[in-house]
Amino acid sequence: MEIIAQLGSILGLSFISGINLYATVAVTGLCTKYGLIEGLPPEFQVLGNDLVILVAIALYGLEFFMDKIPGLDTLWDSLHTFIRPLGGAMLALIQVGEATPVMEVIVFMLGASMATVAHVAKAGTRLIINTSPEPFSNILVSLLEDVGAIGFVYLTMAHPVAAFFITLLCLALIFCCMPLIFRTIRMLFGAIWFRMRCLFVREMAWTTSRHLPYALDRVFDQVREKDERILWAGRAHAVRVRGIPKFCAVHAVVTNHGVHFLFKRWFRIQRQFLPVHDIEQHKRYPGFLMGKWLLRTSRGDLLLYVYQPLFKTLPFNLTGSSELEEAMY
Repeated sequence: MEIIAQLGSILGLSFISGINLYATVAVTGLCTKYGLIEGLPPEFQVLGNDLVILVAIALYGLEFFMDKIPGLDTLWDSLHTFIRPLGGAMLALIQVGEATPVMEVIVFMLGASMATVAHVAKAGTRLIINTSPEPFSNILVSLLEDVGAIGFVYLTMAHPVAAFFITLLCLALIFCCMPLIFRTIRMLFGAIWFRMRCLFVREMAWTTSRHLPYALDRVFDQVREKDERILWAGRAHAVRVRGIPKFCAVHAVVTNHGVHFLFKRWFRIQRQFLPVHDIEQHKRYPGFLMGKWLLRTSRGDLLLYVYQPLFKTLPFNLTGSSELEEAMY
């Protein structure tokens, strides 16, 4: 039980530092300095130093406000990609005190890994929330993170055994959600990179919307009809498309027969098809990095995100005969 308690303290503090490092250091320092929790390791005395506590509180105050503003919170998380893992590793090393070099290396890697997993989960979750147009969900989640971080730090020091099992549960939940988190991160960084490329190559969006990549073109040639012509092609991300994971990268191909969705799953390129006669209406909602493309059908709505420069080249009419005659190739 003593080993589990020590592991609970090491894993718990390292994990929560990946979410809010400065709150973790500040709460640990205050509890050590004022003896709010009995039986804390003597190694925590360094965190109880007045200067350490003051700096941690000041940085936490800055993070408190940065974390509430959509866009700035992502920038803040990006700047802490290396800081939080190092902080988690430092907190883990402090707790082992004078240990063998082998043990110090193991604990360092363990603490850094725990903080990294938590940091990636937090940053990815905030990216998902930032796709929402209203700012209130972002503020609410940030406040819950603040309260949760402070409460979890206290729980870890006061009840390390319970913290051990709660940390394992959190890790299991994160790994279950990790595919969605990675798809979201890939989507947003892809949108940023594409927009930067379009700044230097003005015809990038126009050219991209008229050609399919070689691998996808081979697959599409196998399923296209003889009289089927491509009107538009471009990279998108599925938000609500039946049978396609959320935020999965797809290549949408608009033809005079309908819309093809080509996407990779289980290391194979797969396809879904929406016939043109099923499309009742399609709407476009511009955005800064990505625009929303809504397809209304008799069987429900489909929603996709399209990179903003590509979004401007989308056909206005998917069913009108006048536009169907203007095939791209």
